[in-house]
Amino acid sequence: MLSDNEFKSKYSKISIEKKLQFLKQLLDRDNDLKEQFIAFSEDETEKLDNIVGEEIDEIKNDIHIQLSNLDLDNLEYDSYDYSRGDSYREHWEIENDAAIDEVKNEIAPYVSLTLSYVKKGNLLDAFRIVLGLYEGTQNLPDLDNDNCVFDGEYNNEVQAIVKEYFLETSNSVNNIVKSDNSIIEVLTLIFDRISLCDNQNAVNEESIHYDVKQFELLFQSLAVTEKTAIFLHDKIQGSKLESIDSAFILLNIATVTNNENIWINTAETYAEDDAKIAKQLLEKYHSKNQISDFNRIATEAFKNWPNEFDKYLLDHLDKEAQKELHVKALTNYVTNKRSISHFIILKSYLTKKEIQEFVNQFENSYPEVFYVQLLEIEKRYKEILTCVKENVNAYDLEKLIAPILNVYPNECFNIIVTVNNKAMNEYKRDRRTYQNMVKTLKLLKQITSKKNEAGIYLQSLYTHKPSLPALKDEMRMAYLITV
Repeated sequence: MLSDNEFKSKYSKISIEKKLQFLKQLLDRDNDLKEQFIAFSEDETEKLDNIVGEEIDEIKNDIHIQLSNLDLDNLEYDSYDYSRGDSYREHWEIENDAAIDEVKNEIAPYVSLTLSYVKKGNLLDAFRIVLGLYEGTQNLPDLDNDNCVFDGEYNNEVQAIVKEYFLETSNSVNNIVKSDNSIIEVLTLIFDRISLCDNQNAVNEESIHYDVKQFELLFQSLAVTEKTAIFLHDKIQGSKLESIDSAFILLNIATVTNNENIWINTAETYAEDDAKIAKQLLEKYHSKNQISDFNRIATEAFKNWPNEFDKYLLDHLDKEAQKELHVKALTNYVTNKRSISHFIILKSYLTKKEIQEFVNQFENSYPEVFYVQLLEIEKRYKEILTCVKENVNAYDLEKLIAPILNVYPNECFNIIVTVNNKAMNEYKRDRRTYQNMVKTLKLLKQITSKKNEAGIYLQSLYTHKPSLPALKDEMRMAYLITV
């Protein structure tokens, strides 16, 4: 894949004539691209705006009325033929999907028109629809049918659909060529609308609220040059919208403008509120070898999100200089990920009493295998035997009993024989029964002092009367019997 630097190097050596030839061929193949080119070339997008001139308030009112008056009592949906083995779903779940489809059908024409405008480079009309739809889908009544399909969550369901629409629009904007002037006009439109709604909110009970977090991807798709990013930053500051909700927008602005100060200040401000930001800040300090700053953020991040940062800290901390934090991260990782290899490392930092207390906390945990593995490392074999006796019906009994086969040979032999005799006496035996039996039967041959008894018992199963072909087959495949 061609890197940006390789492309820039090759591009700089191509003649203007060849560049124009290439551009001409691209434009000839795509009418939408032609319109993007015209939009990009215009000094003022107002000329383009006059062609259509979508009205935000008109769109807002239309979509609000449409979504406030949906008839959900006569939904059409495909019935499921459960006899065919289709996944079973409750009737209300199917009806809920049908209701969501009704909402999407109302929004679909606006989505289609938005994407059409974007392809042509008409960002102003595209975002007029975006804003109209965003405002019109707020303060909807609790819309339910006789079966209360949305269960009072109608507004939330609609907002989830709008979020998908924003994502689709952002991706579409990312894929077109756009001028700084057209982007600045769009950003001006958005913040003028935010200001208008803020002023109306002061006097209206049912207000339109702009959540800047919802515009995160849209802003990132627009602010792609230094000029537009600086303009967006000024607008956010002027509107007093600097908060955790706008944090990723500000970080993107800092990246686009290559402004290290804005990036660091933003990340430092919100690192304690968002794990992703904390991770990015840690990686920044690590790359710059700013150890004290790295350790400070690492301590805070682990305190807030131990399960998300334990492994990262194990991989990046100076375990000698930050021993206390390293041990905490190690302890957390072993506890949550059940890692035996990391427990062996952890042991070197703990006293005998601390090791014992750490192991004991897993005594009644599920699955029991990890507890047994810890006991085996500590050579606490008697406790393994106790655990085995308490879990003789466990699916993975063979893993629990394996460490003590030759420590308690008689007990282990008797347990395995008892478990398999019980399986043989089950009313409904099948091949799966025999496959489970084989898992513990294989262990009999590992008990050094019981080889003769094991051979006799295995032979008795193999020659069972009446004959059990499936059991014989499983025993042969496990090399339990030589024939």
